[in-house]
Amino acid sequence: MEAGPKTIIATNTSALPVSELADVTVSPEHVIGLHFFNPVNRMKLVEVVIAKETSEETRERSLAFVRQIGKLPVIVRDSPGFLVNRVLFPYLLDAAELFEAGLEPGKIDHALVQWGLPMGPLRLIDEIGVDIAVDIGSTLEKAYGRRDHVSSVLLWLRDGQMLGRKTAAGFYKYESKTQAPNDSLTQWRVVAGGGDPGRGEGSTKSQPALSPPATADDIALRLVLLMVNEAARCVEEEVVASPEDVDYGMILGTGFAPFRGGPMRFAEHFGLKKIVGELERLAQSEEKFLPCEILKKHARDGAKFYEN
Repeated sequence: MEAGPKTIIATNTSALPVSELADVTVSPEHVIGLHFFNPVNRMKLVEVVIAKETSEETRERSLAFVRQIGKLPVIVRDSPGFLVNRVLFPYLLDAAELFEAGLEPGKIDHALVQWGLPMGPLRLIDEIGVDIAVDIGSTLEKAYGRRDHVSSVLLWLRDGQMLGRKTAAGFYKYESKTQAPNDSLTQWRVVAGGGDPGRGEGSTKSQPALSPPATADDIALRLVLLMVNEAARCVEEEVVASPEDVDYGMILGTGFAPFRGGPMRFAEHFGLKKIVGELERLAQSEEKFLPCEILKKHARDGAKFYEN
């Protein structure tokens, strides 16, 4: 394909490095990421992903295009998962581990809906597609390690072609507009108890060394803390320009409870010292909860992400 000297090449990838895609073109300054969210007709957010050689002109023209089509842009630096998937996936993947540890999907999902999210994490995996969740999770696990671990039950669902709503079965079974428990997961629990979740030779169950939280409040706090910690890392690493961008992106991109103000506003309202204390308590048994440096520093110094 031939493009003119000022043609912008925009990719809608949700996981591939935009800078690497740009490196194989003759005009890397004209390459940018425009990551739309599904369903596109309802989701207003577009992540405008700036690769290492993206020019200012390309950035401004892309922002203008996004606004012209009635979408709302958030500028993010090119890094694995960009902003929204990076913050969201530790939460989604841990919910699957809580299922492995013995909690029923309905209990996990109800806790998060009660907390203020539009749907629970396992239902959201079904909406995204189990196969897509595994692909994105695997990419993020390579970059960020254990906090993006793809658990055995997700691989088992994928290999059994139970990919969520699009195949009428995932963590739930779907008929028309109704959802019901997926009885196949009971079979998974039995098989997985024997050490092989149906993945064939060489497979292992991830055996999470965790005691599942008992109450809905504990389930919700555990999962939301993973989003808060990852959101703070995005501020720390300058993936975004400000805490406002994180909150704006998560509310528009995931429906993160708007009345809580996004993960960073929620953290400040909850109390950064309490956030760090809860993360450190969980990290005693699960290293992935270790609080990031900016959270610890703000808690220590009594600093805030927001001026008021």
